[in-house]
Amino acid sequence: MQSRKLIVPAVAIVAALAGYVVGYATKPSPQEVLSGHLDGLSLVPNASAQENKPEVMPFGYNSPRQPALAPDAPPVTFWSIDDIRKAHEDMAARAAKLVSQAGSGSSQSIGGGPVHIQTRNFSMFMLYRMHREQPVPSLTKVTSVWDDAEMHAGAYDFYVITGGTGEMIVGGKIANRQNLMDKDGPVPGEYRGQPILGGQTFKVKAGDWLLIPPDTPHQPKPDAGGFSYFIMKINVGIYPWSLVR
Repeated sequence: MQSRKLIVPAVAIVAALAGYVVGYATKPSPQEVLSGHLDGLSLVPNASAQENKPEVMPFGYNSPRQPALAPDAPPVTFWSIDDIRKAHEDMAARAAKLVSQAGSGSSQSIGGGPVHIQTRNFSMFMLYRMHREQPVPSLTKVTSVWDDAEMHAGAYDFYVITGGTGEMIVGGKIANRQNLMDKDGPVPGEYRGQPILGGQTFKVKAGDWLLIPPDTPHQPKPDAGGFSYFIMKINVGIYPWSLVR
């Protein structure tokens, strides 16, 4: 009887010790508290708080099973405003020699200025639009003093006017609309023609910005002296080719 009385407390002590050992072993290790200080309303966390935490990457980023997100991305590039102004003057001088040629306004784009970047996802270049006093045949054989209106089914156009003044007619419908033609035939999703019917008129000058959504007609109408602009074309995923049109 006496031995049984001693066994019960012993079992209880052993159970308590076992519980303590198990609890200590499974206790979470102390976590470092994310802390920082306010400096100009900016929270600057301690660097040690970021240790051993995986970086969150975009879906499929650098995955061998996914195509590269920007396989032909350009390097860091800088253009000064002096370069842009000189490009406007140079393109205007060249355009004056071509004023009687059909579609010659568009010929002043690629290579016409310091901006020329072509990638799968976007393109950037500088374009000059001339003012004509006498009509000439446009690319779609319309006799006019204006270049044809354009419409791109698969790209945004973002304009920054860099010199001169004029009008941009945006929206509405293109009369005499045709597919743009290149050496391989009609270009899908690219349209030209004129005039624009029912569009909105924007008076533009150097420093103005204009965003044109996909599938939206637009036509330049430059004042005397013409105008130039930087343009970025942003692919919305429809076009499988690099954006240079």
